This record gives sequence, structure tokens and C-alpha cells, in this order.
Amino acid sequence: MTSTAYLFAHFTGTEQSATDEQIYFALSRDGIHWHDTRPNGHPALESTVGERGVRDPFLIRAHGNGDSTAAIAAHSPRAYLLATDLSIYHRGGWATGRARETGSTSIVIWETDDFAHWSEPRLAPIAAAIPGACFAWAPEACWDEARRQYIVYWATGSHTVNAHGDFQNMYYATTRDFVRFSEPVKWIDRESYCIDTTMIHADDGWWYRASGDGQITIERTRNPYAVTDAPRADLETGDGVDEWAYVGILSSIFDDDRLSGGYLEGPELFRFNESDVRVIDGRPMRYGLMCDQYRLGRGYLPFRSADLGSAARADWDAATDVDLGSLKKRHGGVLPITDAEYAAIERAFGMMER
Repeated sequence: MTSTAYLFAHFTGTEQSATDEQIYFALSRDGIHWHDTRPNGHPALESTVGERGVRDPFLIRAHGNGDSTAAIAAHSPRAYLLATDLSIYHRGGWATGRARETGSTSIVIWETDDFAHWSEPRLAPIAAAIPGACFAWAPEACWDEARRQYIVYWATGSHTVNAHGDFQNMYYATTRDFVRFSEPVKWIDRESYCIDTTMIHADDGWWYRASGDGQITIERTRNPYAVTDAPRADLETGDGVDEWAYVGILSSIFDDDRLSGGYLEGPELFRFNESDVRVIDGRPMRYGLMCDQYRLGRGYLPFRSADLGSAARADWDAATDVDLGSLKKRHGGVLPITDAEYAAIERAFGMMER
């Protein structure tokens, strides 16, 4: 069983109706041309728990798969969908909703064994044990094969345990079943805010992460549990063996200030299926990175990379050929899927005329 297609879970984010902050599915055969399974106002999944709205969805395979598309055949087709428990619409807007002061400290989780039938949503209070926690946003997860557990990471605001500058930092906990979680650990704390991080265990054995922290900052390590507790000026030190080592920032790689954190957030890393890897100037672009153009309200902006550990422009591509479909796509997750899973999603959720 080989992955040949992709599922993109996202929200639309206009916050003008209750359905804007729910889960929408888009599908692609090649990672370039996407089509929406349902029109705006008809989400694939809706949260009936917590704040009755969800943002920032992320998809991950059941244990053993991690984010490796080659490993699908060896493991269960079960998958998990994680999302932020937040409805700006129900709160009455950002200006008066106090989402940063009184937000949910839980995330929303769905499960599926076939991508057509999903469990009822449930809340997991992953940030409740953090002193002074104000919210839990943008959850993601990676499978750690060495320790046989998931690393679940998210953003929480806390003035109580903050050390450097802005109170919004990244935390992680571990789990083997998405039911029981370890105590949260403060993972990234620096003087700028940090509200979005995405991580991938790459083919070269390194762990890479991209964070929305005033820039889109790219780092790498051999130890994904390493804690970053330092100002930005200290990031460029270290070799990445026992700490996170600085690679670069997206705005510098492309020499474009419009790719800074003032314009982009919600970075999302994923691996292309082998048949969809584009070769540009002799470099196979195996990895995708999408960033949410929140300031301009335009949804996701896609990139490709041949080497996530390189800040050289030649190892990166602005993926201008990507067609993301008609719906605005805000902070979401991309998961490689099989032909059978693609067909099952189409049957279960397909409503769009094409």
C-alpha cells in the first residue's frame, strides 16, 4: 500500500459564521492541483465540544507511521486529527472575545480508521497543568520511532512561567494513544512570540522545525526534546546534536520582507510522495512548506525545499504552480494518503461540482 495522493485539512478563517471555524477537506493527486470536497458553509467535520469551533487542524497517522509515506503498508490506517478549540465567531470577534486571556486549554481530537467515518470529537486538556495558561493553540504531533511515542506540541500563553519577552511560547507533551499525555514541557521561549511550530523527521535523520516567531524560523536537531530557552541572538550557536541549531529565516532565504512573521504564520511542513517530487536545477524538492498569509487574508502560500537544512536560495522554490482550489485555506495540515483512502474521502464528503 503506497501513498499516491494527499488530504489537506484546513479551516477557512473568515470568522463571519460558525462554519468558518470548522474542518474542511481538500484532495490532490499530485500535491499541485487541489480540489475542495465541499463548498464553503458545508464543513466535513464540525466540533460540538468546548467552544464549538476549531482552527489549525493537523493530521497524523497512527503509531509507527510518523510522517513517513513509505511506512504506510506496515501499520494500521488509523489516523488522528488535532485542532485548536477556539471559535472567534462565538466569542464575538478578536477585539472583544478575549481569546488570548481566557482561551481553552484543551485541544479537539478526532480519530478515523478509513477517512470516511470519524469519531465524535473529544477534548484533551493538554495545557491545563501549565500555571497561568491562557490558551492552547495550533497543536501538531510527530512520531518518535526511537522512543515509540508521539511528541505533541502547541502554543500556550502564560505570564506565570514565561522567561523571555512575549508570553506566548511553545510546549510539548508525549503520548502513545492521544488519550493519556505526559506533563507539558516548555519547549520554545524567546523574546519574540512563538505561536506556531511545525516539525518533521527528515530522510537525513535530522529533525527540522519551522516556527512563526516574528519570522518563519527554520531550525534542526538530533534531539527533538531539546528546549530552546534563549534570545534569538543565541540561536545561531550550537551544532544541533543536543540542541536546536539555527538554519535560517524564510524572508532571508528569498530576500523578501513579505515572508516575515509580520505577514506569514501557521507554517506547515510535509513530505511529497516520491512520484510527485519536482527536480529543479538538479535538486529533488522532496519537502513542502506552506505558510498562512494572515496579514493579507489570502490563505496559504506554498514553497518547496530540496534540503531543509540549507538556507541557500537554490535549495528552495516558490511553488507558484500550485493551485489550492476555490476555498481559502488557512492553517491546516497535509497528509499523504492512498488511492483507496482518496476514493473513500470522495465518496463520504464529495459535494463540489468540477
